[in-house]
Amino acid sequence: MGAPLPLCSCGVLPTAVGLHKQGATPGATVAFLVATPETGADSISLTYALTDPLMTVYRPIAGVLTAIAAGILTNFFGATPRPLGASDERPNGDNNPVHEHGHTHENGHGHALDHAHGHDHGREPDHSRHISPVIGGGPAGTVLGAARQVVRYGFGELFDDVAWWLVLGLVLSAIVEVALPADVFQGLWGGGLASMLLMLLLSIPLYTCASSSTPIAAALALKGLSPGAALVFLIAGPATNIGSLVVLFKVLGARAVAVYLAAVAAMTLAAGFALNLLYRFWGLDPRASFGTAGEFVPASIKTAGAVVLAGLLVHSMWRTRVPDEWIWVRNRIASGTGFFVSSRGLASATAIFALMLWLGSGFFTVGPGEVGVKLRFGRVIASDLQPGLHFRLAWPFESHRLIAQTSVRRLEFGMPKPPPRAEAADARSRDRRALAASPASNDGMARATLAKEPAPQDASLLTGDNNLIDLRSAVQYRVKSALAYEYNLAEPDALVRSTILAALRDVVAARAIDAVYTTAREQIERATVDTAQAMLDRYRAGIEILSIRLLYVHPPDAVHDAFRDVASAQEDKLRTINLASVFSVEKINKAKGEAAAMTEAAMASKEQRIAAATSDAHAFALRLEAYKRAPELTKFRLQIETLEDVLPGVRKFVRPGSGDVKDIDMWLLRPPFKEAQDD
Repeated sequence: MGAPLPLCSCGVLPTAVGLHKQGATPGATVAFLVATPETGADSISLTYALTDPLMTVYRPIAGVLTAIAAGILTNFFGATPRPLGASDERPNGDNNPVHEHGHTHENGHGHALDHAHGHDHGREPDHSRHISPVIGGGPAGTVLGAARQVVRYGFGELFDDVAWWLVLGLVLSAIVEVALPADVFQGLWGGGLASMLLMLLLSIPLYTCASSSTPIAAALALKGLSPGAALVFLIAGPATNIGSLVVLFKVLGARAVAVYLAAVAAMTLAAGFALNLLYRFWGLDPRASFGTAGEFVPASIKTAGAVVLAGLLVHSMWRTRVPDEWIWVRNRIASGTGFFVSSRGLASATAIFALMLWLGSGFFTVGPGEVGVKLRFGRVIASDLQPGLHFRLAWPFESHRLIAQTSVRRLEFGMPKPPPRAEAADARSRDRRALAASPASNDGMARATLAKEPAPQDASLLTGDNNLIDLRSAVQYRVKSALAYEYNLAEPDALVRSTILAALRDVVAARAIDAVYTTAREQIERATVDTAQAMLDRYRAGIEILSIRLLYVHPPDAVHDAFRDVASAQEDKLRTINLASVFSVEKINKAKGEAAAMTEAAMASKEQRIAAATSDAHAFALRLEAYKRAPELTKFRLQIETLEDVLPGVRKFVRPGSGDVKDIDMWLLRPPFKEAQDD
């Protein structure tokens, strides 16, 4: 029953107690108490606006499941509720107990919790306004009457219920966004059980409205808190707080409250773990997906909606009372410190704080690589503010502008228009898969992608020989003079684009298509930079052209195949010429090598013969000298050597001469077989 009812975290408590007094079980009471705030129109719409669609769908489902589980466990394990006192109910004419919606319960802190519907405790509750009939007779039965009721509730009563708490949540989320560092929840406290337990411990004692807790949870998630821990904060905060626990303790008893707290804690932790698994399974990052649900809405509509929302919140806060919880906090501070803040004092303090914020808005920081320009009623009084902290008079007296001077800007020419978001995501996915599967370089892949896209109108240029060429390029430039860039130009990017395109057309028109297509690309880039820079200097644009890159240079698609064949033939011609040149160089070098080898061989033969002749001459001289010393011996040796040469293989006997020997006997014996063979 609580899912469709438009009750906030405050208005649901007296309604749940009233249902219990009408006979609802303790389980049904706590189930109504948990599910109703999580499924309200305000909490769901804020969840969609500040988080993402997954959290928007998951939060009410988890809230309803937590409510059902808490109710079942409370019925099974909770104690019998205490009898109601006389102050809690009064009989009507039919002797039935009727809940007094205006009844005041005393919580554990000693302050009264007014249980009128919503946060507007200063007016009479009227729950019948949410279920007024829209059919039948009378003004309420007409379509116009129903539309008026819808508008009155959506833009009046709903804002009256959540205005104070939503503003508090927005202020706290802004403080979280500014004060906490970006990596505060990295590591242990960012995800897992520790962060969920921390959020649970913070949610149970503190009162957090279902609407005000949404911006706080979104800000914590953007600082690195896991979506599961943020869900624990969103569900456990509105369902459990000191005030509601005290009332439930008086109505249901301590045991039921303990079972209720345990069930809520267990279910929220389980839901948080399941949500973390979903984000991990789908590869979602809350820091990237939170706050992106309305990206399709134009910025002007977002700004107008924010202004209307702020006006409605201020109007609701003006006509409703400050919540009693805030008054109780003020009274406790006053009793502890002796400093009492009245409405007039609070208004004065707010005015002083707003004045300080207005004066403090004059401080601004010029970051590295930036140049600051200070203006007074539109007149430039300082144009070269360096990086650091500076001060100016607050708006509307003075203003400032920050110009990124050292950052490099990029423009592309001839590129196809970016596809819609879904098609762009599919294209990026295909490109990543192709890059992972292909060993080609990124440059080659980019050229292949460009070739598949249709050429825009500014991609076709006319060459010097009256041919069209499809040329796509990119230019990089930076600000050279911040003052000239800011005040001499109305549309800097448009001026740079038109100037570069004019210079590129001028340079390409002076060259033939073959040169543009093949060898003159670097010359075209340099000439275009020089021409465009000269034009921008004449315009006093304060812009410096850094580089121009020709990314894609091809003939139009209609003649692309023919030009590719011509280019292939030219490449074949050059390849054949190069092969012939290599062959001729190889043959010449080989002939030169062989000639050098023959020359070296002849020189070696010459030296060898000279050395041999010299050695023979020396040997002959030595033998001649030996002959002169012993001529008889030399004569005998020559005779022996001559006999060996003349009679080879014959057994010869050498005996002394006749004059040297007187008597000699020679026995001619037949030697043994072996000795004969040796002879």
